[in-house]
Amino acid sequence: MTGPATSPPAARGAKTSTRNAVIGASFGFFVDMFDVYLPVVALTPAMNYFLPPAVSPGSRAVITSLIFVATLIGRPLGSLIFGRLADKVGRRRVTLWSITGCGICTLLIALLPGYHAVGLLGVVLMVVLRLIDGVFLGGEYTGATPLAMEAVPTGKRGWYGGLVGMGFPISYCAISLVTFIMLRITPSGGSDSAYSQWGWRVPFLVGAALCAVFCVYFSRTVEESETWKSAKKSRTPIRDVLVGSSRKQFLQVFVIMSGIWFASNLASGLLPSALQYQAHVSATQVTAALVIVQAIHSVLFPFLGLLSEKIGRRKFLAWSGIGIGVVCAGAFATISLGWYSGFGAVLLLTLVIRLSGGSTFAVTPSYLCERFPPAVRGSGFGLGYSMPLILTSFYAYYQGWLEHIMPSGFTAAALLVLGGALVFVGSLIGPETKDVDLGVATAGQPQAKPVSA
Repeated sequence: MTGPATSPPAARGAKTSTRNAVIGASFGFFVDMFDVYLPVVALTPAMNYFLPPAVSPGSRAVITSLIFVATLIGRPLGSLIFGRLADKVGRRRVTLWSITGCGICTLLIALLPGYHAVGLLGVVLMVVLRLIDGVFLGGEYTGATPLAMEAVPTGKRGWYGGLVGMGFPISYCAISLVTFIMLRITPSGGSDSAYSQWGWRVPFLVGAALCAVFCVYFSRTVEESETWKSAKKSRTPIRDVLVGSSRKQFLQVFVIMSGIWFASNLASGLLPSALQYQAHVSATQVTAALVIVQAIHSVLFPFLGLLSEKIGRRKFLAWSGIGIGVVCAGAFATISLGWYSGFGAVLLLTLVIRLSGGSTFAVTPSYLCERFPPAVRGSGFGLGYSMPLILTSFYAYYQGWLEHIMPSGFTAAALLVLGGALVFVGSLIGPETKDVDLGVATAGQPQAKPVSA
């Protein structure tokens, strides 16, 4: 009598390797986005600690956006440095280097003095550290995400890519939750309030600790990509992506990601302050709404990735562009018009904005890897993902220009319409990718014919 059927050891080993790589990439994405949005959620209630009492609201907004933008600008530089290394020395090694640097920068930020101790030097140091931090963050996804996607079989990348992208909403939820707890323990207020003095430091210390935990996990469980080890190496991966054999793929990805980053920067970066100052609700209520909404959104991510596996990445992204330009933009306009009241309405608006403006990240891990061949995949993914940030990070300044032709409250909606149009057009000018074999050069693969959106 035969015993129960068991998987061959090689198959079990492959499944374990895939699982560890996907968990590692999702964890890395979680740490990445946790660190990116720390200033937006955790630092906003404590800006009195770093700024003089007489600072104008306009100057406060510019300085706050500069702290956020510094990280986003550093990421393309990090992709240039670490993307090349990911293609030449390996995905795994680069991931560990970049997250270590990120953890050190985040820890140093948690120890910064405020305005009453060193004047504006505290803000200057914050901006410099966030810029350096962004460079290291730009290296994380050039290694971890391609490694994970190269370990996943064709036909399952949508689901697993959604699991990787799931790190984004979970991280935002985690930041909001930690900040919410600290605001309850240490109420916010003036520069002498408990939150301004030390409460804001706790989320940054948590971010540094997460980097350390990630490094331990990744170094012990994740192996180097077999696809990378067997692929022919490019001597000039950055050149190949920007002006060489993969330039057309890069330009098309650049258009899509420009739209996605416009949507993300507004639906994530601007949303907390827009709700607090335009909707006239407390910081605690805003944070509570973000916690609830991001928890819901994170659960949906793998299912959104699975949907892209069923209907195709191209069609998914095209419809996402419509959602950004119509639904998300309309929700932001509603905030400005004030057609709502109470926490329930704020919660609903937040949910609509996050679902319509941030769901593309469920597909970007798989889609961007599918657009580039293995020899330049780290560079292509990193540059395609982060280079558009140079254009989109200055959304606060674009809003300032738009205020000359429209009410200030509608400038975010206008940029979201532009972002949605870029995603829609970018998806249509590219091919369908869900059946691409990541183990061979993209240019030599039979690709599916474009499908209508």
